[in-house]
Amino acid sequence: MTNVINQESITKKRVAAIGRWMPIHKGHKEFLIRFAKDEQVEKVLVMIGSCYENGEQRYCIPAVEREKMLEAIFKAEKIPEEKYEIIHVPDTETFEEWMDNILRAFKKYKITHFCTGNKEDILNVLESKEEKLGFEIINPELQSAVSYHATEIRKLILEGNYKKLETMIPNEVKQLIFHNTFKEIIACSKNNGIKFVPGRQTVDVVFLIRNTLDGKVYVLLGKRSNKKVDFPGYLSLMGIAINQEDFESPTKAAIRGLMECAGLKVKMLDNSLEPAIIKLENIPNANLEQMRYIGLYSSEDEKFAGTRGGSSQCFGIFIEDEIFKYEEYLKAGNDLESVAFYDISTALSEPLAYQQKDMLKKAITMFNAYPDLTKQISILSKSKTESKKSIVISFIGAPGAGKSTAALGLTYELKKMAKNVEYVQEFAKDLTYNNLLEKYIPNQSYIIAEQYKKIYDLVDQVDYIVTDAGIEISALHASKESKTVEDLAWYLRNKTEQITIFIERDKQVSYDANGRIESEKESQEFGEKLEKYLQQNNAKYYKVIGTNSAIEKALELIKAKEKENANSENEK
Repeated sequence: MTNVINQESITKKRVAAIGRWMPIHKGHKEFLIRFAKDEQVEKVLVMIGSCYENGEQRYCIPAVEREKMLEAIFKAEKIPEEKYEIIHVPDTETFEEWMDNILRAFKKYKITHFCTGNKEDILNVLESKEEKLGFEIINPELQSAVSYHATEIRKLILEGNYKKLETMIPNEVKQLIFHNTFKEIIACSKNNGIKFVPGRQTVDVVFLIRNTLDGKVYVLLGKRSNKKVDFPGYLSLMGIAINQEDFESPTKAAIRGLMECAGLKVKMLDNSLEPAIIKLENIPNANLEQMRYIGLYSSEDEKFAGTRGGSSQCFGIFIEDEIFKYEEYLKAGNDLESVAFYDISTALSEPLAYQQKDMLKKAITMFNAYPDLTKQISILSKSKTESKKSIVISFIGAPGAGKSTAALGLTYELKKMAKNVEYVQEFAKDLTYNNLLEKYIPNQSYIIAEQYKKIYDLVDQVDYIVTDAGIEISALHASKESKTVEDLAWYLRNKTEQITIFIERDKQVSYDANGRIESEKESQEFGEKLEKYLQQNNAKYYKVIGTNSAIEKALELIKAKEKENANSENEK
C-alpha cells in the first residue's frame, strides 16, 4: 500500500483542502485561515479540483483566477508563504483515478488531515483498493461558523444582486472577481464559455517588448524544428506542456516555459493580483513587470492542439526597455531551433503554430502596445462593407495555369506605373512546401482564414491587392465538406471589391508540377470543375488563356476602373 502516510515522523498536522473554489467566499476563507493560523498545523495544502474544466455552469472560472483568489486571502491575513501551498489536481474520467491523484499528493506532501465533505465516497474507494485510511477526514462545514455555497454566489451575480453578494465575498477577492469573472460566469451560465478539451494541457506566453531605442514593438518567437510533427518550421510563441504529474499550475508552467524555451528567468513576486507582479531575475537592472492572463484556448482539431487535442492557457508580458538587454540572454530550448524578437508587424503577417496568432492579437489588444493597433487588429473584426478603396485582383484557375506568374507579372507592371500595390501569395502553397497541404485540405476554414487575413491586412492600405489565390477555390473545396464554411468563403470574397480572372492553361506551355500535388490530368479536371462551380454560383469572372493574356486583361480592367472613378469624382 504505497499511498499510506507514515505519520510517526510527523510532529505537526499537515492539512489538505480540496475544492473547485468557484468562487472563493467567506466560508472558504474562514476554515482555510483557521487552519493556517493554527500553531499545530505545519502546512495547509490547497488543492484546486476541476482545474482545467471551463465553459459551463459548474466550471465558470479558470483555475488561474481561482489560484489568485486563494493567494489573496492568505496574503490579506499575512500568512507566511511557507505555511501554505496551492496545487492543481489534474482532471480525470473516474472518481477512482481522481482519488489516485489525491493519494499521490498526500504522500508527496505528507498530509495528515483532509478537509472534505465526501467522506463516504473516499472510504469506499480506499476499501476497494484495500488501503487503510492514512489521514484523518475533517468536514469543514461542520466546524465552520460561516456556511455559503458557491452556487448561490454565482446565482446572485446572474441576478444582479450586488448588495447581498458583497456580504459573502472577502474584500480581498472582490477585485479579482469583479475584474473578469462576471462575464465568464454569465457566459458559462448559458454553457457557451470557452470549454476545456481533454488531452494535452499547455501554456503559451506572449512576450512583448517596446524597444525604447526605436519605439517599435517586438514579440519573442521561436523557430520550431522541421522534425516536429505539428507545424514543422513554423514560428511559435514560448509554449510548454503543463507538468500534471507534479500538480503544476499554468502560471508556474508559463514561468518555466520562458526559462526552458528562451533562457529568461522570471520570478513571481505577487500572484494575488491581476495582472501578477513579476521580475526578470537574469536581466541586469530589470524593472518590476506585469504578467496578465490572456485566456483559455482549446480545440479538438489536431492542427490547433496537436495530435491529442487539448487546451492551452495563454499569458502575456509587455515590457518597455532597451531590447538588446534581453537579446543577450536569449537561449533556445525545448525543441526550438532559435529564438529572437520579431517586429510585431512581421509577426502578424507570418503564420504561427496552433492558435497562437489569435493569442498574439488578443495580447496586443489587452496591452494596447502597438501604435497602429487600429490598422493591424480591428481590421480583422470590423465590417468594411462601407469601404471599397482597395481592389483585389484574383487570378484563379487549375494548378499550373500560371496564376502565380500572372500575379507577380501584374504586380511588377503596376509598380512600374507607380501604383500602390502589394502581392499576396497563395497560402495553400506555403502548406505545400511544408508538406502540409494534404493534411489541411479537409479544413478549409483554416486555409480561408489564413488567406483572407493576408488580404484583409492590406485593405485600405494599398490601392491594389494582387493574389494567385481566389477564395472561390476554397469555397469549391468546402462545398464538399461544409455548407457553413462554403457560405463563409463567399461572404468574405464579396466584402472587398473584386476583379477575378480565370486563367486557362496555355497548352503550348509545359505543366510545372513544382509545389503541387496534382498531376496534369487532375489539374485539367479541377479547372473544368472550378469553372462550372463559378457559373453555378453566378460569380463574375473574366476568362483568358495564358499568363500574358491574363496580365493584359487585368491592366485593361484596372484602367477602365480608374477612368470610371475619375468620371465619378468629376460629377461630384
